[in-house]
Amino acid sequence: MSGGREFEDLVAEGASVPVRGWDFSWLRGRASEERPPWGYARLVADRMARADAALDLDTGGGEVLAEMPRPPRVLLATEAWPPNVEVARRNLRPVGATVLQVAEGGELPVGDAALDLVVSRHPVRTRWDEVARVLRPGGTFLSQQIRGGTV
Repeated sequence: MSGGREFEDLVAEGASVPVRGWDFSWLRGRASEERPPWGYARLVADRMARADAALDLDTGGGEVLAEMPRPPRVLLATEAWPPNVEVARRNLRPVGATVLQVAEGGELPVGDAALDLVVSRHPVRTRWDEVARVLRPGGTFLSQQIRGGTV
């Protein structure tokens, strides 16, 4: 690369940027994302307002849940990446959420048929059997999935 930065230097710079709480602000102006027209956060807020007990899978830093204007009576969040667990606990304390540290791809630490809503934005892996187990009859799973091969 003449006159430009070497590829390896760019990769090293990107790898050194902290993403605690899934803070991707470093990418502004460097990457683009096409957002769906239906607005995930708005759909989640609508359903949270009607739920009694809800769970956010792979909450990251809890940024989406922290914006819920009317959280349910019981609000749980799971996170597997240790640096994000404390960030999520701090961000979600004001909405009364309990953040549970879990093993990636493991069983959910929630009882059978305990929830009427499970949400997840960009989950690393969806355990469909676990989602079905923790949802009450007639419960809702709302997710914005990443297409296969992205992770």
